[in-house]
Amino acid sequence: MCRPRPATAETLIAAAPPGYHTRMSGVELCNIRDVWYHNLEKFPRKTAAICEGRALTYGECDRLTDRLHRALVKRFGVSAGTTVAIAAPNDLEYFLVFWALMKCGAVAVPVNTRLGPPELRHVIDSCRADVLFVHRSCWRRMTDAAAGRPFRFVIGIAFDEEGVVPFEALLEDEGGPVDATDIRGDDLAIVMYTSGTTGVPKGATMRHADLLFNNRLAIYAHSLRHEDVNLLVVPMFHATALYSLVPTSALLGSTLVIAPRSDLRQLLDAIQQHRVTTFFGVPMMFRLLSAMADLSDWDLSSLRLIAYAGSPMPPPTIRRLRQLLPGVALHNFFGLTETISMTHVLADADADTHPDSIGKLLPHVSQRILDDSGQEAAPGEVGALHLHRSNVIGGYWGEPDRLDGSMRGEWFDTGDLASVDVDGFVYLKGRRKDMIIVGGENVYATEVENCIAQDERVAEVAVVGIPATGMRAYMGELVKAFVVTRPGEELSAADVKRHCAGRLATYKVPQEVEFRTELPRNTAGKIMKRLLR
Repeated sequence: MCRPRPATAETLIAAAPPGYHTRMSGVELCNIRDVWYHNLEKFPRKTAAICEGRALTYGECDRLTDRLHRALVKRFGVSAGTTVAIAAPNDLEYFLVFWALMKCGAVAVPVNTRLGPPELRHVIDSCRADVLFVHRSCWRRMTDAAAGRPFRFVIGIAFDEEGVVPFEALLEDEGGPVDATDIRGDDLAIVMYTSGTTGVPKGATMRHADLLFNNRLAIYAHSLRHEDVNLLVVPMFHATALYSLVPTSALLGSTLVIAPRSDLRQLLDAIQQHRVTTFFGVPMMFRLLSAMADLSDWDLSSLRLIAYAGSPMPPPTIRRLRQLLPGVALHNFFGLTETISMTHVLADADADTHPDSIGKLLPHVSQRILDDSGQEAAPGEVGALHLHRSNVIGGYWGEPDRLDGSMRGEWFDTGDLASVDVDGFVYLKGRRKDMIIVGGENVYATEVENCIAQDERVAEVAVVGIPATGMRAYMGELVKAFVVTRPGEELSAADVKRHCAGRLATYKVPQEVEFRTELPRNTAGKIMKRLLR
């Protein structure tokens, strides 16, 4: 029986209206393991996952994860609460390991192997995992980062190495059943490390009840269904994958098509071959897709949803996708590693009219936008975005007091500036640290970026504040835009300024424009503005 803690996602779920509850078909789902078993009983022959020509039903996955479960417990002493790190690209083995860990009651620690060596070392030191699953493509980076920090047990996926246990050896365990571990809703399921854009990565702690809550919000936000075939191209070390797509697919008994790489042509092949219905990604991926001259060579008629997050979709890209993929819904959505769920979604009906909005609040999510005096900002006014404690992680792994620095009573300060209009649409204005003050006037970088992105010749843009010097020193800061043009397009700094001058206040028009072939990004695909200042 679930034992909910007060004032959290579990109590919100319990208070939800009929049909939006942890109790489904008379079965109370207390943890993510329950999700797996509940659908296994109903759909053992349904395809659970497909990856590069390999396909497994829910029944086949269950037998394999049972063997992994036994091996983890008997050979490596994994038990409830044990942290187990996974360093691998998207593949079937990752999928199986995740569900085996959920059966054990262990804590999955997905390792972002794209991090630099210092950040990787920090994650290894911080998570204190005894067991590491590592893929051959990540082996060298992990051994370099873990030098002098040995794991007790290392399990190798797709390679052999002295001192490393082959993954296949774990699947040979056909022994008797392992006693089921008692898993409560407030037990940890995942430690998800942030991408480390402003400092060392922090381990956000995600509980089973939090995942259950998020899964239901994901279903609501995107109208996900049992019949869906979901393309999983976002990395499995990312919150969108392990918080939402992987467990939600199991909750519904739908199918995951796991893509190890983000090569667009391979993704289109997968959509056509497996009749994919939902495609989650970042706006840049869809910008590139919309620019493909031969897109019509693929049959994409099965697609019903494209969902994107991380930044707004430029209006020219939206218009192009509407032409190329008529009938496919476009959803922008928003959430943070620190939030236990996606918090906002922009519905398809609003994608054209409100392209720069992250949408409206989802059910059971509460926000406040506060001005400098700590009062609620009026509609249209910019303030600091706060989310209620109920929608926020319990804390950071190994740093019990660190989250307190972002709490304002019962409200979590996201660090984002935002405004909300009278109809409830929320607009991000950028991180508070990215606000630019020009001659005493506030300039919100996101507003300028959205303006420049409306020019169809622009592929992507980032705006930062730089110190004003010389005769302009009195202005404090200047607005500088870094622009990447679409292939074959020509654009000058004067063009960018002229475009902005007709749409923005004079002090918001970039004083400087620099053209780049690409913008620096972190491993989560977010632009690293600190490298542009």
